[in-house]
Amino acid sequence: MSAHGVVHASPLVRVRPVGSPVARVFLFHHAGGAHTAFRGWGRRFPEGWEVYSVESPGRGHLAEEPFATAMDPLVGRITAAVAPLSDVPVGLFGHSMGAAVAYETARSLAASGAARAVWLGMSGHPAPVADVPDARLDRLSSHELRARVGALGGLPDAITADDALWSLFEPRLRADLSLVRAWRAQGPPAPQPVPLTLFAGEDDPVAGPGHVAGWAGLAQRPRGLRVFPGGHFYPAGNRERIIAAITGEVTAAAGREAVR
Repeated sequence: MSAHGVVHASPLVRVRPVGSPVARVFLFHHAGGAHTAFRGWGRRFPEGWEVYSVESPGRGHLAEEPFATAMDPLVGRITAAVAPLSDVPVGLFGHSMGAAVAYETARSLAASGAARAVWLGMSGHPAPVADVPDARLDRLSSHELRARVGALGGLPDAITADDALWSLFEPRLRADLSLVRAWRAQGPPAPQPVPLTLFAGEDDPVAGPGHVAGWAGLAQRPRGLRVFPGGHFYPAGNRERIIAAITGEVTAAAGREAVR
């Protein structure tokens, strides 16, 4: 329920239901994306692991809601939905914008005192100290933005090539990019108390290994950097390897016996 008494739908989409899960993983999508960015991921996790994809306002079953404009209310809503599900080990993994939202969600859960993620994976998001070539993407002209995101390879050709589809997609993308830029403009976030593993595509021009490494300086328990072949949207071609890495990291952080 919001501060104005409005009841909001849950931002969680359970993509792999499990009756009595031994662990839960929450996946956070990139800017302009939706929970469908992780379509097909759920069934590839170990038996007994329940998987959720986090939906942002303005898309999916939250399509009638306005886009999020500030990080804190968005994270508060996600935290309220995740906290009751933390009766088993919880891992968070976010890519690009999703990494930023997952970072703050992990901190929010820990600060709540009632729930805690055992592990956080941040993928494809430059550290606060990094020089970010595309930090002001949301302020580009429509033509420039369309060309830039098309070059990154994260959109179906149908969207970047079709004027009508692009006009429908552009407001969502700009809103997400503005959200992240406003968050970064506040300065380095508070240190991360949750074990943190970094992920990057080796050829990512905006969030490659050198851009993301600085997050380790904000982690009380850094667990290293994992690099995969590909550019900014490298997860599309490395799904099984990333899921194996998430599984291994959550298992190690929670204690091997806890997730069997």
